Amino acid sequence: MSLTMPGSPTPHRRRWLALLVWATVAAALLLVAQAYLSPHLVVDLANRVWSCF
Repeated sequence: MSLTMPGSPTPHRRRWLALLVWATVAAALLLVAQAYLSPHLVVDLANRVWSCF
């Protein structure tokens, strides 16, 4: 008799899902860090913030 609910992910699938989520988060953080290395982006963001005042 199985104690898991129907449709719930198996431990193996849950591990892969967690790995996929962490890989997606890491990729997003790397893309944001890469974007901040561009001087044009930083100047554009600074100009947008400054224009609010």
